[in-house]
Amino acid sequence: MRPLHVFPLVAALLTGALPASAAGSKRPVAAEDLFKIAFVSSATISHDGKRVAFVVQRADMKSDTYKAGLWLADSDGSRVVQLTRGENDAEPAWSPDDRTIVFTRAHEGPGQLYAIDLTGGEARRLTHQEHGASGAVFSHDGKRIAFTSTAVDPAPLANVDWKALGIAPPAKYKHSDIRTLPWPRYQLNGAGFIYDKTPHIWTIDADGRNAKQLTSSRDGETTPFWSPDDKQILYSVTPLASVEGDQGEMWLISSSGGTPAKIASSHYGVNPQQWFHDGKRILFAYASRHDASSLPAVASVNADGGGERTHVAENTVLFGDGVINDTKENGNGCGELTPDDATLIADVSISGATEIDAFSLASGKATTLIGGGREIMDCSLSRDARTIAYTALDATHLPEINVFDRTTGQSRGLTHLNDTLTDSLALAVPEQHAVSNGQGGTVAYWVLKPPNAVAGKRYPVILDIHGGPHTEFGNSFFHEFQVLAARGYVVVYANPRGSVGYGYDWSAALDGNWGDAMFADETAVMDEVVKRADADPARTFVSGGSYGGYATLWMISHTNRFKAALAERAVSDLFTETLSADFAAPRGFEGPPGTPRSWGGALQGYPTYWQQSPLAHVAAVHTPLLLLHGDNDTRTPIAETLQEYEALKILNRPVELVEFPRETHDLSRTGEPIHRVERLHIITDWFNRHLR
Repeated sequence: MRPLHVFPLVAALLTGALPASAAGSKRPVAAEDLFKIAFVSSATISHDGKRVAFVVQRADMKSDTYKAGLWLADSDGSRVVQLTRGENDAEPAWSPDDRTIVFTRAHEGPGQLYAIDLTGGEARRLTHQEHGASGAVFSHDGKRIAFTSTAVDPAPLANVDWKALGIAPPAKYKHSDIRTLPWPRYQLNGAGFIYDKTPHIWTIDADGRNAKQLTSSRDGETTPFWSPDDKQILYSVTPLASVEGDQGEMWLISSSGGTPAKIASSHYGVNPQQWFHDGKRILFAYASRHDASSLPAVASVNADGGGERTHVAENTVLFGDGVINDTKENGNGCGELTPDDATLIADVSISGATEIDAFSLASGKATTLIGGGREIMDCSLSRDARTIAYTALDATHLPEINVFDRTTGQSRGLTHLNDTLTDSLALAVPEQHAVSNGQGGTVAYWVLKPPNAVAGKRYPVILDIHGGPHTEFGNSFFHEFQVLAARGYVVVYANPRGSVGYGYDWSAALDGNWGDAMFADETAVMDEVVKRADADPARTFVSGGSYGGYATLWMISHTNRFKAALAERAVSDLFTETLSADFAAPRGFEGPPGTPRSWGGALQGYPTYWQQSPLAHVAAVHTPLLLLHGDNDTRTPIAETLQEYEALKILNRPVELVEFPRETHDLSRTGEPIHRVERLHIITDWFNRHLR
């Protein structure tokens, strides 16, 4: 049941927020601003470095969906134009001569590859795959394109003796829709059941002729990489029989077809990254053992599997963007070798931000190229590696496209698609702080005050705990936080133990102890925050989603300091979560087997799993609780929320449940737009109801 709304004027009086007019010409951030945001992503630079293709996605109010098109920006900043106007265009890939862009277009069916000539004309369809095509990669000579297409097992015949019934099988019931699940991982959040869907590598001529399937293993194959001479294709395989689901393999196949060959490796799991430009070696990432907190190493190997060399040691740095928010779509990360094969340029997660570094393959040492303490969600390099295109955002700026000149060391912003919106808003600006957790560590946290805060007035405080747990908060635009600040709340968010960006030991500190370390860190933050002159210690709240939902349930089962709580897509029982989630990994939350950070696996370690579960401590919960969950969530199945809800109802504790139909684990990021707006109103209404 949806909680009652508080009228805006009443809410303003309750929270102490000022009327919008007090901000002058700027207005408060609203939930409905979701429909005005340009979700910019996928900065893909041309080989000559002169242009950048990218994706702009917007929430469409009339259809309650998202529409995405390709855009093009000149690297000198002189021009930005919309290139396509499809319903859902994404994944731009440049031809080697930079005259054509191939992309994926999804419209009334699975996505297909299209090509558009930049000298003029409409986009033309290249593929006609029954179950779609994606991930286009041009051969170096520009004559062929490799891509991934999924094969779907045919439905079995219905197990009915139609002859005995004396009728012919009706077309509607000829085939069975009963599922027989043969693999440990049979579903994927957002994709549904995948046990009968297998991705394979295909090639097609650049003009759309001669589509050919290259691979056909039952395990499936993804992420093709052409060898420099275009004679071989490197790709990735994750065996279906891998119970943990993190034991990837590297394979090679002739680009004309034939028998594939596995590249031998002694590592627990490997993931190919790219070929060296000389065609002799392959760059890859690896993990030496199962470890939920592992920071993969970067290494290279000869194509025959010999001569392996590690360039960046394991557990040194987290490659990719680990910062989370609700305004980032389709960030691809990046990692590319310079033409001399001496340097890897990649984005890495640091404390509360992302930066682009240059790693020497000889020494493994990194030099920062693009910093600035903000979030960089993807990047790409020109052929000569002198120009880097990237998508960046921060706490008061939505994602935009930029280019960096390695020769001058300067960046240039190319797009300003969100400036009109942000310039009209009274945005809250976060303050960054740090506090000792009393256990030898320092916890970074941010305070987002109401933009119209009055000096000397105390405001209610919401502590939000991030999901993961191996992600991080940082200097990034969070629409939800801005909405809450606009409604008169001080929003606090921290990076407790378990967060990435602070080194392996900090990230691994939760393995074997999901609740207590987080509780100590978040408590230290709140103890410090309530000392502030603008914080009301009598009106504090806690919220979080996914692991943050788990953390919220853990907090309120171990303290009564909060007036109300909000737990979204939460985990209440680690045992049932481990064995029913889409990753279905019996050691998914643990450190390496045989170490103090291992719980012994879900079956053998059940007592520990239960004691680390909020549900085991539910009798101690007295804080009013709102539970939110999507009914199509397979990452944290809705049963996790239902268990907590029913237990609290049995105990006659104050609890409400809001269920979102059709929504997955990503409701707050990619859910149906109207649901996302409703969700923000439900959240603010809930906290407003408990202010007195």
